[in-house]
Parts: sequence; structure tokens; C-alpha cells
Amino acid sequence: MWLFFVKETSITNPDGSIRITKTTKVTGEGQMYFINKFQDSMLS
Repeated sequence: MWLFFVKETSITNPDGSIRITKTTKVTGEGQMYFINKFQDSMLS
């Protein structure tokens, strides 16, 4: 449904090694999906 995507970032450590971090992000469509879902549950 493309509600989320994972952003990968590489970070160079002081010792020269490289670390990759992964961060989950919510897409605009995902934001709208959850807003509508929560609004529907509040109205019920």
C-alpha cells in the first residue's frame, strides 16, 4: 500500500568503519490513511 518506506543512511565512525542506519518513514499516503482510520474509529 506504500504507507511506509525505509531510508538508509551511511555514517562513518571515528575509527573509519561505516555504519548503516535504517529509519522507517511514513509516506503522505500513509499519513492520510491513518488520519482517516482514526477519524472513522472516533466517529463510531
